[in-house]
Amino acid sequence: MAIQFFINIFFGILWMFFSNGFNHEYFFVGFFWGAVIIFILRKQLPGKQLYFVYLYKWIKLILLFLVELLKADIAVFKLMFKPKLDVNPAIFEYPLDVEKKWQIVMLANMITLTPGTITVNISYDNSKLFIHRLDTDDIAGEIEAIKNSFEKAILEVDKIE
Repeated sequence: MAIQFFINIFFGILWMFFSNGFNHEYFFVGFFWGAVIIFILRKQLPGKQLYFVYLYKWIKLILLFLVELLKADIAVFKLMFKPKLDVNPAIFEYPLDVEKKWQIVMLANMITLTPGTITVNISYDNSKLFIHRLDTDDIAGEIEAIKNSFEKAILEVDKIE
């Protein structure tokens, strides 16, 4: 996929040289035509998946994280300004579906960066995370929420079609 991206950048630069216009507009026109050429020749290029699809999945993961971050920010903000601090903190065991080390690190970091949660530890066999949650009444619901959002998106990024 990296080769596809560099070929696309090469087409953008090549277009600038042939057009005699060295600015971002000419580059993006060449980049667009490079993307069209890569799409047409996708069977002959290395990589099982076009890098556009891979890039789309990463952007989707980042946007999901930002939305979850905003929701958690608002929830923690509301907790901070309650007259009576009524929280139910919990540390729970989270069974992992992800297996690769980068996926585990990505998930642990996304959980830790979300306000109100922190990854405390990873099991020795990399099959579980231990997570501290600032306020929760339903641990099973928390596990399901993480599985259906962060972990699902991370697995989707790594899936090659």
